[in-house]
Amino acid sequence: MAEEPKTVDIKDMLHFKTGNIALPVLETILNTIPFELGFCDENDEFQWFTDNGHRVYKRSKETFGKNVLGLHHGGGRPQVQELLKQFHAGTKDNFEFLLDLDGRKIYISFYAVHDENGKYLGCFDFTGDITELQQMKETAKVIPPMDAIKAKEAAEKSTDKD
Repeated sequence: MAEEPKTVDIKDMLHFKTGNIALPVLETILNTIPFELGFCDENDEFQWFTDNGHRVYKRSKETFGKNVLGLHHGGGRPQVQELLKQFHAGTKDNFEFLLDLDGRKIYISFYAVHDENGKYLGCFDFTGDITELQQMKETAKVIPPMDAIKAKEAAEKSTDKD
Protein backbone atom coordinates (compact mmCIF):
# COMPACT_ATOMS: atom_id res chain seq x y z
CA MET A 1 0.00 0.00 0.00
CA ALA A 2 1.38 3.41 -1.01
CA GLU A 3 2.14 5.83 1.78
CA GLU A 4 0.02 8.99 1.85
CA PRO A 5 2.13 12.04 0.99
CA LYS A 6 2.64 14.43 3.88
CA THR A 7 1.15 17.87 3.45
CA VAL A 8 3.46 19.54 5.99
CA ASP A 9 6.90 18.28 6.90
CA ILE A 10 9.18 18.99 9.88
CA LYS A 11 10.66 22.00 8.06
CA ASP A 12 7.20 23.65 7.78
CA MET A 13 7.19 22.95 4.06
CA LEU A 14 3.67 22.63 2.64
CA HIS A 15 3.28 20.08 -0.13
CA PHE A 16 0.48 20.70 -2.61
CA LYS A 17 -0.39 18.86 -5.81
CA THR A 18 0.82 21.95 -7.65
CA GLY A 19 4.12 22.42 -5.82
CA ASN A 20 5.76 23.09 -2.48
CA ILE A 21 6.11 26.24 -0.41
CA ALA A 22 7.39 27.02 3.06
CA LEU A 23 4.66 27.98 5.54
CA PRO A 24 6.34 31.30 6.50
CA VAL A 25 6.65 32.22 2.81
CA LEU A 26 2.98 31.44 2.14
CA GLU A 27 1.93 33.47 5.17
CA THR A 28 4.03 36.41 3.95
CA ILE A 29 2.53 36.14 0.46
CA LEU A 30 -1.01 36.09 1.85
CA ASN A 31 -0.28 39.14 4.00
CA THR A 32 1.31 40.94 1.04
CA ILE A 33 -1.80 40.72 -1.11
CA PRO A 34 -3.56 44.09 -0.74
CA PHE A 35 -6.90 42.44 -0.08
CA GLU A 36 -8.50 40.81 2.95
CA LEU A 37 -9.02 37.07 3.13
CA GLY A 38 -10.78 35.13 5.87
CA PHE A 39 -12.16 31.70 6.65
CA CYS A 40 -14.81 30.26 8.93
CA ASP A 41 -15.02 26.50 9.38
CA GLU A 42 -17.82 23.97 8.85
CA ASN A 43 -19.33 25.01 12.20
CA ASP A 44 -19.42 28.67 11.08
CA GLU A 45 -16.70 29.55 13.57
CA PHE A 46 -14.19 32.18 12.51
CA GLN A 47 -10.72 30.61 12.17
CA TRP A 48 -8.32 32.70 10.10
CA PHE A 49 -7.68 36.03 8.39
CA THR A 50 -4.89 37.84 6.61
CA ASP A 51 -3.48 40.96 8.18
CA ASN A 52 -1.61 43.34 5.92
CA GLY A 53 -2.34 46.43 8.00
CA HIS A 54 -4.65 47.95 5.40
CA ARG A 55 -7.94 46.32 6.29
CA VAL A 56 -11.37 47.66 5.40
CA TYR A 57 -12.86 45.75 8.32
CA LYS A 58 -10.70 45.47 11.42
CA ARG A 59 -10.37 41.97 12.83
CA SER A 60 -8.56 40.61 15.85
CA LYS A 61 -7.45 37.22 17.12
CA GLU A 62 -10.17 37.46 19.79
CA THR A 63 -12.67 36.54 17.06
CA PHE A 64 -11.07 33.12 16.52
CA GLY A 65 -13.49 30.33 17.40
CA LYS A 66 -16.49 32.67 17.58
CA ASN A 67 -19.61 32.02 15.54
CA VAL A 68 -19.57 34.23 12.47
CA LEU A 69 -23.19 35.28 13.06
CA GLY A 70 -22.12 36.87 16.33
CA LEU A 71 -19.64 38.99 14.38
CA HIS A 72 -22.37 40.45 12.14
CA HIS A 73 -24.60 42.98 13.78
CA GLY A 74 -27.60 44.85 12.50
CA GLY A 75 -29.64 44.23 9.39
CA GLY A 76 -27.13 42.04 7.56
CA ARG A 77 -27.24 39.18 10.05
CA PRO A 78 -30.33 37.40 8.59
CA GLN A 79 -28.77 37.51 5.11
CA VAL A 80 -25.52 36.03 6.41
CA GLN A 81 -27.46 33.28 8.18
CA GLU A 82 -29.38 32.44 5.00
CA LEU A 83 -26.22 32.47 2.89
CA LEU A 84 -24.45 30.09 5.28
CA LYS A 85 -27.49 27.81 5.23
CA GLN A 86 -27.31 27.69 1.42
CA PHE A 87 -23.55 27.09 1.51
CA HIS A 88 -23.99 24.17 3.92
CA ALA A 89 -26.75 22.68 1.77
CA GLY A 90 -24.73 23.09 -1.41
CA THR A 91 -27.47 25.13 -3.09
CA LYS A 92 -25.21 28.18 -3.49
CA ASP A 93 -21.47 28.34 -4.14
CA ASN A 94 -20.71 32.04 -3.89
CA PHE A 95 -22.12 35.49 -3.23
CA GLU A 96 -20.61 38.83 -4.17
CA PHE A 97 -21.52 42.49 -3.96
CA LEU A 98 -20.17 46.02 -4.19
CA LEU A 99 -20.37 48.52 -1.37
CA ASP A 100 -19.69 52.25 -1.23
CA LEU A 101 -17.92 52.98 2.05
CA ASP A 102 -16.44 56.36 2.97
CA GLY A 103 -15.95 57.31 -0.68
CA ARG A 104 -14.29 53.99 -1.52
CA LYS A 105 -15.62 51.15 -3.70
CA ILE A 106 -15.44 47.85 -1.79
CA TYR A 107 -15.86 44.44 -3.44
CA ILE A 108 -16.86 41.60 -1.10
CA SER A 109 -17.28 37.95 -2.03
CA PHE A 110 -17.99 34.78 -0.10
CA TYR A 111 -17.26 31.25 -1.34
CA ALA A 112 -18.50 27.91 -0.07
CA VAL A 113 -15.55 25.55 0.37
CA HIS A 114 -16.27 21.86 -0.27
CA ASP A 115 -13.83 18.98 -0.50
CA GLU A 116 -13.64 16.68 -3.53
CA ASN A 117 -16.46 14.55 -2.05
CA GLY A 118 -18.77 17.54 -1.61
CA LYS A 119 -18.38 17.79 2.17
CA TYR A 120 -18.75 21.38 3.39
CA LEU A 121 -15.51 22.62 4.93
CA GLY A 122 -16.39 26.26 5.50
CA CYS A 123 -16.69 29.70 4.00
CA PHE A 124 -13.88 31.72 2.46
CA ASP A 125 -14.28 35.48 2.17
CA PHE A 126 -12.54 38.12 0.10
CA THR A 127 -12.76 41.87 0.69
CA GLY A 128 -11.03 44.37 -1.52
CA ASP A 129 -10.91 48.11 -1.87
CA ILE A 130 -11.14 48.34 -5.66
CA THR A 131 -11.25 52.13 -5.90
CA GLU A 132 -7.80 52.34 -7.54
CA LEU A 133 -8.59 49.44 -9.87
CA GLN A 134 -11.63 51.28 -11.12
CA GLN A 135 -9.55 54.41 -11.61
CA MET A 136 -7.03 52.36 -13.62
CA LYS A 137 -9.87 51.05 -15.76
CA GLU A 138 -11.03 54.61 -16.42
CA THR A 139 -7.47 55.65 -17.34
CA ALA A 140 -7.14 52.67 -19.69
CA LYS A 141 -10.18 53.94 -21.58
CA VAL A 142 -8.33 57.21 -22.22
CA ILE A 143 -5.19 55.48 -23.52
CA PRO A 144 -6.03 52.68 -25.95
CA PRO A 145 -4.16 49.52 -24.88
CA MET A 146 -2.13 49.13 -28.11
CA ASP A 147 -1.02 52.77 -27.99
CA ALA A 148 0.17 52.26 -24.42
CA ILE A 149 2.14 49.15 -25.45
CA LYS A 150 3.69 50.98 -28.41
CA ALA A 151 4.63 53.91 -26.17
CA LYS A 152 6.29 51.55 -23.69
CA GLU A 153 8.21 49.76 -26.46
CA ALA A 154 9.37 53.09 -27.88
CA ALA A 155 10.54 54.23 -24.45
CA GLU A 156 12.45 50.97 -23.94
CA LYS A 157 14.13 51.32 -27.37
CA SER A 158 15.20 54.88 -26.62
CA THR A 159 16.77 53.85 -23.29
CA ASP A 160 18.55 50.93 -25.01
CA LYS A 161 20.31 53.41 -27.35
CA ASP A 162 21.63 55.51 -24.45
